[in-house]
Amino acid sequence: MALCDGERKTSRAACNGTLYKCSQCGNTGCQQTKADGCSKQAFSVLQRCAQCGAVAQREALSDLKTDRAPRKTPSLI
Repeated sequence: MALCDGERKTSRAACNGTLYKCSQCGNTGCQQTKADGCSKQAFSVLQRCAQCGAVAQREALSDLKTDRAPRKTPSLI
């Protein structure tokens, strides 16, 4: 999954939340439990798009750097 590189409003720390894209308008950002929780917030806790208002019309974005098959580890005998 791709991670949000926004900044938390309260602690000014990195957000690192999952990135989502609205399938209706293309808005991209994370989901937060409170309004204005992240500088790149795009969805509320109820999955409402901050740009167009669509509900439950989001899809998680994948990142080529992190979306790969699990590493194969040798089995212990």
